[in-house]
Amino acid sequence: MQAVSASVQIVASFIIGDIAQRVGSIKWCIIALFLLSFAGNFLYSCASTISLSTILGGRILCGVASASGALIYSYITAIHKERTKVFKFVSAYRTASGFFMAISQLVAIFASYCDFKIHNFKVNSNNGPTFVCSFIILAVTALLVFVLENPAVPTKKTSMSFTKALQGFFSAPKWTLAGGIILLWGMFFASFLMSEVVYFMPVFLTESLGWETKFQGVAFMVASIIGICGSLVFPHLIEMPIRKKEKEFNSQAESQLKLSEKSDISHNSEESADRKQEFEAYKKNALYNNQIVLSLVSLLIALVGQAFMIGAAQVFRHRSLPHINTGCFFVGGMSLVMLAYNGMASTFPALFSVYIDPQVKLQLMPAIGAVAALGKLIAPIVLSNLYQTKLGLSIAVGLGMILTALTLMPVFLLKDKKH
Repeated sequence: MQAVSASVQIVASFIIGDIAQRVGSIKWCIIALFLLSFAGNFLYSCASTISLSTILGGRILCGVASASGALIYSYITAIHKERTKVFKFVSAYRTASGFFMAISQLVAIFASYCDFKIHNFKVNSNNGPTFVCSFIILAVTALLVFVLENPAVPTKKTSMSFTKALQGFFSAPKWTLAGGIILLWGMFFASFLMSEVVYFMPVFLTESLGWETKFQGVAFMVASIIGICGSLVFPHLIEMPIRKKEKEFNSQAESQLKLSEKSDISHNSEESADRKQEFEAYKKNALYNNQIVLSLVSLLIALVGQAFMIGAAQVFRHRSLPHINTGCFFVGGMSLVMLAYNGMASTFPALFSVYIDPQVKLQLMPAIGAVAALGKLIAPIVLSNLYQTKLGLSIAVGLGMILTALTLMPVFLLKDKKH
């Protein structure tokens, strides 16, 4: 069922930009997708009362609704043109996603205690979480109607279809095309890493160590909160050197202003304009390179986190530590991987927006969501097959470490490129 949802999400994410362009509004497309999410979750909770086929219907609707995550990237780049703000808002989006992912564990725990009937429809521990979730989504949808802006989208005459936008992407200069593909791979890999955590958390903590589902939920909440902290801190880390340079520039500008009062004003004003233009160019390049550095640091953190996860599996196999210690060791690795995921999920979409034509961002930015969904679809298939081998979790997470190492060099090659 999870594969059905992810497959539908991939297709929907690729075409959602075209749909938004035809509708003429990104805002109302996002709201419509949230309503589909409400319907999908509600249907899912009704499966025991109606029929099991409603589970499939609910998953399909949720898969379509998940395209809202892809369309939000188009929304952010439509609202904000400045690169710094794009990165800030992508990071804020990741922070909010991580926060609600953490809170969802608490909601699921409390909703599992539901036990009441509405006519013939019974809400209990099995369908309580999805039932409660559906109405939370409905409340959020009502809020978004008033909160979201409605940015202008290209008209049919000035815009191009997704197919033509894709052709333009692949016909771009070689290095621009290579950069775009590297960043799409990066987002696919980040999603693969996230799925690695989601897949092995119940497998190891519950099946191997015997942790109760509630403790497992708390562990995931802790890992999510650590990831949120990263999303909050990363934008400040990236902007710190730029702010320092900006202070120097402002100080020099003040000194130049004082000198202009005693010399040729027109000459100094031209020089000041040139310096300002030079600073703006520096600001763009510094932001770009700092985002690349953050991506590289996130990949290194992912390596360490996965090493912790493999270490915990080996400790459990040899019974070297008590189960509680082994579990905490594993959760520490999970937390580092979540931190790395939030770093990559903030930088890769923002960097990808630099490598595509501004005229086709509405059509192509959702590709980030599509490749992320592809990562969610492929990861469980690959990981489950590797887990069933003799080496189990170690070889499966080891594959993740190999992919992490292979991703480092292409991302490093993007550094210092002028965009």
